[in-house]
Amino acid sequence: MKRNTKLWLAGSLLTLTLCPPAVADVTERYGELQSVIDAINDPDPLMRLAQLEEILENGNATDIQLAIRTAFSVDDPNVRSLALRAHFAGFRTFVVTAELPESVKEVLDGSDKDAAKKILNGYLFEFFENVGYQFSFQAEYPSNAELEFKTMLLNNYRTQNEFTGSGNIRGGMLTITTPIFFNNNNHACSFEFTEYEGFTLKGLGSCNLKGGFLFPVAFHLFDDEKAPLKE
Repeated sequence: MKRNTKLWLAGSLLTLTLCPPAVADVTERYGELQSVIDAINDPDPLMRLAQLEEILENGNATDIQLAIRTAFSVDDPNVRSLALRAHFAGFRTFVVTAELPESVKEVLDGSDKDAAKKILNGYLFEFFENVGYQFSFQAEYPSNAELEFKTMLLNNYRTQNEFTGSGNIRGGMLTITTPIFFNNNNHACSFEFTEYEGFTLKGLGSCNLKGGFLFPVAFHLFDDEKAPLKE
């Protein structure tokens, strides 16, 4: 009996030496995190949607963020829609970055001075210069079960603290409309995002300002993913 006890103790010590508790815990957590990625990449579209819902409902903060980031890499509008709603439910501020379209850049760089002057004297170009080509928003989003949410354009110094704009998430498409105050008048801008590149949504924007034109816009889902619209 004593000999068996000694053998059991020796085996236990050997196990602890070869696989300390801390290492075992890390390995177990690695498996849990990998299972989150596997769940969102499930080949069955209904299963991956159901598993994303389950993680958002019961997962911890790390699991939820990993699931959301993974969902944006999946070419599934339903999964992306839910991930977008969860993202807005967790983040209260966001920035839309604008850029001049190539056709406008060509005019500004070309020899037609009258055409370039018309663009430079337009209110939209002046507004872009004033805000640094960035629209800063605050969002009021009730929960990831909703498709619509309120927005406030922080560039509007006269209407700050008023949620006068709106956002809408349908499938993988995100649309935002907002009033803007510029040159002592009220105007409006709208943005539609349909293209995903990593963690960046890209699309087109428009504003009913004098000299207006369609322009490329980008919405960076995470701050560390910010990058120029074009190389």
